[in-house]
Amino acid sequence: MDRPEFWEQEREQLNQRIAAVRQQGLCYSCHDLTTGSIFGNQAVIYDDELFRVVLDPYPRMLGHTIVVYKPHREDISELLQAEAGHLFQFCLQVVHALKTALHAEKVYLNTMCDGPINHVHIQLFPRYAGDTIGSKRFVLPRGPLENEEELARLIRSALLSGQRGDVPQAPGDALEL
Repeated sequence: MDRPEFWEQEREQLNQRIAAVRQQGLCYSCHDLTTGSIFGNQAVIYDDELFRVVLDPYPRMLGHTIVVYKPHREDISELLQAEAGHLFQFCLQVVHALKTALHAEKVYLNTMCDGPINHVHIQLFPRYAGDTIGSKRFVLPRGPLENEEELARLIRSALLSGQRGDVPQAPGDALEL
């Protein structure tokens, strides 16, 4: 973000772009995945045919990460069993990358697809030593994303290094990155 002092105005402009796309009856996530016109130049950690992993542009804490499942599903109840397994296996890899790169003690996983025209995505909230424990982390105040390229690079490096640590995997179930 170029000018952190104006982040609240920028966030309001983002919300207006989202509302305008929704008024057209379109999913803003799908629209952005094809045009890049909603979020602009995001700090992308990972991107392939199924997933886009980005830093939240207005995070609640350091490393607040979004995992977007690219096929359009309004919420997790619309995922096929195989899709859900693949999505959550991938999220485990991202969780481990956050723990490795940012030294997070825990990473909370949350999905809240409410409001009109949704797109399933997983929010990952790192918790660090000394942080308050519990669900209140999901509603911490937002702030500007700073040092996004360096932060994305650190997480990307940990994700692509394949360090799995304590992430349990059945033989043959590892996702290839």
